[in-house]
Amino acid sequence: NLRFKINQGVLTDCRLMPHEREVTVPPGVHTIGSSAFYKWQNLERIILPDGVKTIRPSAFENCRKLKYVRLPESVVSIGASAFSGCESLEEIILPPKLTVLLQNLFKDCYSLKKICFPEQLAKLAWGVFMNCTSLEEVCLPIHTSVPDYAFQNCRSLKTVAIPYVSERIGVGAFQNCESLKNIVIPSRIRTITEFAFLNCTSLTGIQIPENVQFIGQEAFKNTGLEYVVIPSTITEAGGEVFANCEHLERVIFSGGIKEIYPGMFQDCISLKEIQLPDGVEIISRNAFSGCKSLTDITFPESLISVSYTAFTLCHNLWNLHWNGLDFLVKQFCDTENYSAPYEVMPNISTAFLSVMRSEVLRDEKVIAVYQYLFWQYLQFPEKQRLTEYIHENLEYMFRSLIAVKD
Repeated sequence: NLRFKINQGVLTDCRLMPHEREVTVPPGVHTIGSSAFYKWQNLERIILPDGVKTIRPSAFENCRKLKYVRLPESVVSIGASAFSGCESLEEIILPPKLTVLLQNLFKDCYSLKKICFPEQLAKLAWGVFMNCTSLEEVCLPIHTSVPDYAFQNCRSLKTVAIPYVSERIGVGAFQNCESLKNIVIPSRIRTITEFAFLNCTSLTGIQIPENVQFIGQEAFKNTGLEYVVIPSTITEAGGEVFANCEHLERVIFSGGIKEIYPGMFQDCISLKEIQLPDGVEIISRNAFSGCKSLTDITFPESLISVSYTAFTLCHNLWNLHWNGLDFLVKQFCDTENYSAPYEVMPNISTAFLSVMRSEVLRDEKVIAVYQYLFWQYLQFPEKQRLTEYIHENLEYMFRSLIAVKD
């Protein structure tokens, strides 16, 4: 009933009769060729003989009913996408000599719940377990790292142990792992790339190690984080790193960070208080936009620039504390005794005006501030920074406040 096409130990093709559900590959085969069993719709079990060393790319791809594969210990290499699309495969034991799992190897294996890794495994390639929606637990061998898209869309994954040798968590590695609750990031990690934990809605706490220097765009966006400690080693971050973390109530900065990056805490609706550490110089656009519960924020003396959209829709932000810059608060009520550095004041004024409800400042006070800052511009016309501020920001903010009042 079965016909195998074998050429010098390489099985390149075979034909399965409609009623056949199981295949036993004959002895003497050392290689399963590329796409040899591709898209065999009725195949449920396959037994490979001892002596098989290589399984080439896409060998069993899209065998949708395949439930069981017997891999002999002699296998040392499995090609990319070899078992991709095997939707019924629930468990697989990888041979002990295997050192690399190539890209998309088990992608779209929706029923895969358990996998046993060989101790010698040294490398995972991108997308290796992408869309394995039934996979619940992973304990990676100690010599591996987490590549791009490795566990993306593994919606049942609850626990992951990342090997301590890892220095990088790949792009979208755990994206959409909505059941992920426990993960320990080892101390050697330096880079958490973009989308790494995006939409991990069950992830309530995580410790970012002190060695981390870069966190990519949307790395923790829309997670269940309740608190986070930003290590002092961070030198760069992408946009919206913690955006839409609706349960985030507490953020602790260890110092060192110089910029609150665009949209970093945007729409963190439970965030109530922020104390920015000394050294922060820039608060970028939409950094705290939509933080509806934010009531208190402390600005450091090092601050030199605040985007006028940094605090939009922060309707409850009433308490602004200035370390060494108390004169700025006073300035909004008394424009006659101003002595602040003219380069600092306009940028901070922008943020202040953008969050204050119009009823806090009477119209005449708003106008007084506007006129005073314009006077500052006239006094220092050679300062390009003030020129840009007047033309690009101040008039926009003033008109916005009046529009809100009306």
